This record gives sequence, structure tokens and C-alpha cells, in this order.
Amino acid sequence: MANNNTTTTLYITRHGQTHWNAERRMQGHTNSDLTELGTQQATWLRDAVQDVDFAAIYASPSTRTYHTAEIIRGQRTQPVIPCEELKEIGLGSWEGQLVSEIERQHPAEFFAFWHAPQEYQALNGGETFAQVRERALPKVNELIELHTGQSILLVTHAVTLKTIVSSFEDRSLARLWEPPVIHPTSLTKIAIENSVARIELYADVSHHQVKPSSPQLEKSAQGRSV
Repeated sequence: MANNNTTTTLYITRHGQTHWNAERRMQGHTNSDLTELGTQQATWLRDAVQDVDFAAIYASPSTRTYHTAEIIRGQRTQPVIPCEELKEIGLGSWEGQLVSEIERQHPAEFFAFWHAPQEYQALNGGETFAQVRERALPKVNELIELHTGQSILLVTHAVTLKTIVSSFEDRSLARLWEPPVIHPTSLTKIAIENSVARIELYADVSHHQVKPSSPQLEKSAQGRSV
């Protein structure tokens, strides 16, 4: 029997907590491995979506995101498909540096990054928020078209996820950092039908067994470390 479902559903998540998240270092394109808590976070999400029939699983090729996607995949047999367009914002010379040091050495640029993203110029040799949007959104739209009537999982990063969702809610770059906070493995769910998007979940952490209000999770939140 033909599948007459025309609703395409995106499940989008961020990777689990990494060592650099816990240390408050900026990551960008550079990788830092999942902590024990980060692995647990991915496992909690795996259990929460175990009954979802994903037609495909796409992940940023960064080790932290790809590893998260492999855990969430669980017993499913399909491969995790690496997707360059889902990588985090490139942070150039900031990558690997402590947030406190970046704020001290580059106060104006640091302020723009977190408080005026539409004005951020990426003088560190990385990417602007607009450049992330320009590479990520066409790919997401391509995947929506490819998987019409199906559910897919995208495993990405805080800035990239915010950029993707902002396009569906018509949120400007100036408002990018407004709540909700993108905690590790928080779940966002967007249903698209007849080119109309409905955000059903945004940064949901109800599956977390250690809640974001705890000191342990606060260190792994968006928390000025991407």
C-alpha cells in the first residue's frame, strides 16, 4: 500500500556533553570527546526515541556529534550519514581556548558573538552566523524534499541547531540566542506539511535523568561554550 503521508518530521538534537564543554572551552570545528555524562545523555535520548521510525540519520562529521548519533541509533540498522553542512560554526583561533580567556583578550568580538550575533564579524578566521545559515539551511531543505512524508534525525551543534530552527520560526539573527537554551541532547521536533512548519518540541529535555538545573548539567549547557 502506498504511503500517503505528506508530513515530514525533523528530529534535531545537539551532541552530548564534551570535555571542552565541561572545561568551558570553545570547540567549533575542532573536536572534544564526549564525557561520561555526555554518553549518558545520548543514551537517554536513544531510549526516548526508540520507537520512532527514522528513514535516515544524518550527523555532523565531528566526532562528538557522530558518536552521539551512533548511540541514539540504538538497534537500528541504517548507517549514520555524515553531513558537512551540519558542522558547528567555525571559530578559527578561538577553538580550544577557554571562554574566560577569549572574553578577556577579545571583549568586543566576544560580546558581539553572544549579544549581537547579527554584527559578529569572525575576526578570528572562523565563520559568521550568516555563513552558518547559508551552508546549513539549503541542505536541510534538500533533506526535507528527499524525505517527504518521513521522519529523519539530524545530530548537530548548538549554533547550527539554533540557526536551523530560527528559519522555521522566522527569528532574526539578532534574536538567535533568546531562549530556549540548547542543552546537550535536547530534542527539537518540527513537522512540515505543504511547506508549513510546526515546531512541536524545542530543546526539550524531559528525557534527561539529570535535569538542567543541576550543577552537573549547567556546566554542559550552551553556557557560552559551543
